[in-house]
Amino acid sequence: MRKWLIILFAVALVGLAAPRAEAFKGTVTVALSGEPLSMDPHIQSEFIGTMIWPWGYDNLLYAEPGTGKLQPWLAEKMERLSAQAFKFTLRAGAKFNDGTPVNSAAVKYSLGRIADPKIKSRLIPYFKDIKEIEVVDDRTFIVHTTVPMNGLPNLLRRWGHVMNPKTKEMDLPAISRSTHGSGPYVLKSWTKGQKMVFEANPLWWNNKAYPNRPQTLVLRRIQEHATRVKSLQAGEVDIITAIPAHFVPQIKADPKLDVVNVPAVRILYVGFFTAHGGPFADVKVRQAVNYAVDAESIRKTFLGGFAEPYFQMLHPWVYSGYSKKMTSWYPYDLGKAKQLMKEAGFEKGFKAHLFTTVGRYPSDKETCEAITGMVKKIGIDAPCNPVNFPLYRQTFTAFQTGKRKDPGFYYQGFGNGAGDTSVSLRGMGACKGAWSPHCFKEYDAMVDKAIATADVEEQQAAFEKVSQWMRDNATHKPVTKVHDVFGVNKRVNFIARHDEGLDPWDIAVK
Repeated sequence: MRKWLIILFAVALVGLAAPRAEAFKGTVTVALSGEPLSMDPHIQSEFIGTMIWPWGYDNLLYAEPGTGKLQPWLAEKMERLSAQAFKFTLRAGAKFNDGTPVNSAAVKYSLGRIADPKIKSRLIPYFKDIKEIEVVDDRTFIVHTTVPMNGLPNLLRRWGHVMNPKTKEMDLPAISRSTHGSGPYVLKSWTKGQKMVFEANPLWWNNKAYPNRPQTLVLRRIQEHATRVKSLQAGEVDIITAIPAHFVPQIKADPKLDVVNVPAVRILYVGFFTAHGGPFADVKVRQAVNYAVDAESIRKTFLGGFAEPYFQMLHPWVYSGYSKKMTSWYPYDLGKAKQLMKEAGFEKGFKAHLFTTVGRYPSDKETCEAITGMVKKIGIDAPCNPVNFPLYRQTFTAFQTGKRKDPGFYYQGFGNGAGDTSVSLRGMGACKGAWSPHCFKEYDAMVDKAIATADVEEQQAAFEKVSQWMRDNATHKPVTKVHDVFGVNKRVNFIARHDEGLDPWDIAVK
């Protein structure tokens, strides 16, 4: 840990050196498939939120683009005192956007909000092992955990948003529509479903290191892939995300535009609702769908060279658990799929509700429609239902809570830009996971034990055991790990991240 600290200090000194005289300039417009469900960073678990919240709220730590290597941010120092205690020192001079100093009490308040039953946070499973935030002084605090948490720094780099304690006096809807952090931008207006406008925060502690960042950032919600591409070509927006492979050649052909492609964290997969019974509660039915879904065909048909074959539910940037041993899942085998359906007593098939998002992930709608055809061959009648993300979230919750008990399954992605293994395993699979469709007590016990294992090698082995259990029980069907593909107007400089972040301080008008 001491060696890690020395590296942190070195990076911090380089990053903050040599301030320049230029001022913020211009407006940059970013088009995404959606918008955050809320600007309150302590309630939801969704990737557009985690992309946008750091614009207004600093996290305690930062991850280097491409490598995921942790660096100082709002916290300038970190020290592991014991297996169950981390000490952090806040950066001197950091202020919230109203001028109030950032202090340890604000960190305690912010992380404490997640456990507050009044806000009904979906992040509770990620933070359940945090016991106490001990305030030592204004700049120093200690995070105590109930078990060893090797992944705590990763968790706080993604979900450690620090909020002004003055928000105690505000109602939740007001907090959800505004920003009250120490981040580089302040939300000035939000036309729901259309656009958000952010202005540079003149009080940001790191302004001198990034003097060329935009004065104004506009986030436009454009759901359809084709419409986002047309807006980029027309010069209406400067950066677009989640470009399907078939649009890449026409963007590259435009001399004003460029395509930026980076291997990324998001795994696209099929999931099954099992917690409340039904056909998908039978492992043989889940295995049948795993064999019936032709992942290679989907990659070649819809994703081109911007996706990879993938055989596990953890990406390579997690702090522990990714395994090079996982070289297969369930290969396409229609004969085995039909045999398993017969063994499960569903030789004649059944009807099910299949749903996905529209434009949130590359070719999500088209892939879902292809899956409809694939499972039809084993007797599952499941027309694809593509919907916008708010409705997708509602539908998922209805199945998750048992309000809907008809057979349901879905096609979505899970990114875990934090790199904290617990976020993936608890988020996608635990009984109370934010995006979990099932409840397997054996699985939860295995995950809890692995997370609480302090020894690095023993923890890796424990996480690999969890992944093998997931494969044996066909909890999901990993289809691919996608690349993040951006369309960019050449009038701006832009650094693409591997973890679905979009750092506005790394955007500059030329």
